[in-house]
Amino acid sequence: MKSYGQFCSIAKALEVVGERWTLLILRELICGSSRFNEIHRGVPRISPALLAKRLADLEQGGVIARIKETGGYELTSAGWELKPIVEAMGVWGQRWVRGQLSEHDFDPDVLMWDMRRRIDLNVFPHERTCVCFEFTDVPEKKSLYWLLGSSKGLELCVSDPKFEVDLYVTTDVRTLTLVWNGDMSLTKKVADGSVDLHGPRELQQAFISWLQLSLFASVDPAK
Repeated sequence: MKSYGQFCSIAKALEVVGERWTLLILRELICGSSRFNEIHRGVPRISPALLAKRLADLEQGGVIARIKETGGYELTSAGWELKPIVEAMGVWGQRWVRGQLSEHDFDPDVLMWDMRRRIDLNVFPHERTCVCFEFTDVPEKKSLYWLLGSSKGLELCVSDPKFEVDLYVTTDVRTLTLVWNGDMSLTKKVADGSVDLHGPRELQQAFISWLQLSLFASVDPAK
C-alpha cells in the first residue's frame, strides 16, 4: 500500500481503500460474492494477478479476512463499516455522472452478473425455469447468457446449460443497461419491441415484475 505521507485520517483510509479497483472489489463483497472467481466475474477487467494483490492488501489492512472452510473472503467489522460509504458513492455517481457512458462501458458480462442479484425470487417461478438473454450488438461469443433456477435461487450461465428455454429475451446491451440504470422504462421497451420477449404469455407478463433494476435506479439526477 502506498503512503500519502500524511497523518490525516482521510489519507490513511485511502492508503487502504483508495487504489484502483478496490472499491469495486468491496462492492462485490458487500453484494454477497466471496470466492475469488465470483469477485472476478463482478470486476472482469482486472487481471487475476492484480485482483489477488488487491485482496491481499485489503486483508493486510484488516478490511477482509479469509474463510478457512471455503478459501473465500469475507468482510470484517471494519469492512462492513465501509458499506454505507460505498453505497453513498453509488448514489453520488447516479445523481451527478449518470449518463456519461461510453461504448466501452456497455459490458454484457457486468450487466448480467449484476442483474442476476436483483431478480425478485418472491415472484420468480417456484419450478426450475430457464431464461435465455440474447444480445444483438456484441460478438457472438458474448451474445448469449442463461439465468437458470427457481424461487430458491438462480445461477448465471455463460454456456448453454442444456435445459429447455422457457423464456427468450432479445435486446441490445445499451438498451438493457439503460433500463437497468433507470434511464428507460422496461415496460415501454417491451411494448415497442426494443426488449423482445418470446415464450408463454404468463412468463412474458411476469418478467417485468422479476427484474428489480439497479439499487440506484430510483436516484434522481442532479438538476
